[in-house]
Amino acid sequence: MFQPARKTAWIEWGFTRFNRKFLNYHFNDIRIQHPESVPDEKTLFLINHSTWWDPLFIFYINDRLVQSDGYGMMHEEGIRRFPFFRRIGAYSVNGEDRRHLMQSLRYSKQLLEEGRTVWIFPQGNEQPLEKRPLEFFSGISYLTQKCPDIKVVPVSLYYALEHTKKPNAYIRLGEPLPKQEYVSLPRNEMTRYFEKKATEQLDELRQDIIHENLHCYKKL
Repeated sequence: MFQPARKTAWIEWGFTRFNRKFLNYHFNDIRIQHPESVPDEKTLFLINHSTWWDPLFIFYINDRLVQSDGYGMMHEEGIRRFPFFRRIGAYSVNGEDRRHLMQSLRYSKQLLEEGRTVWIFPQGNEQPLEKRPLEFFSGISYLTQKCPDIKVVPVSLYYALEHTKKPNAYIRLGEPLPKQEYVSLPRNEMTRYFEKKATEQLDELRQDIIHENLHCYKKL
């Protein structure tokens, strides 16, 4: 059964502070590259998904940088096990149940039309960080077609063990993708377009880390 978000202000406030300390304890460094202007409403953020940490980083990025009224899809099983996450903006999705999936997509559409931001893992489930292609599902194109005035922004997450005991986390928040490049594409082609752009950005981030070209990445 589809479960919408049930945000609670004091729980969001408390989790924000816990999450900052939790991530800063477990990671040596958290660095981000982002454009000068970051959209904070009517935006669909597309994030690659490779680890358990990713949802916490979504919350962290929104808290420290985007500062939007943000919501995110979470697998139905995860919501069932941890209903607490509904209180900070998560709502359920189950790609194996078409009715549930459509309810989740319609809810996402409603949120975007109301000016919120929606954060989605277009791969669906966790995949190895280096796996290619990323294999995006077509729900993101459904939302883009139903909400033509929204911005679509790829977000890349990459984790690296470098010169320290604890890992480092790197984030690249991209520019909104140019509408003229995808707005007229059929749904499947549009999905492949989003997948290609997200892959290119993630691979560029990987190369920056390998070559230690990190002067544009700032600490959050």
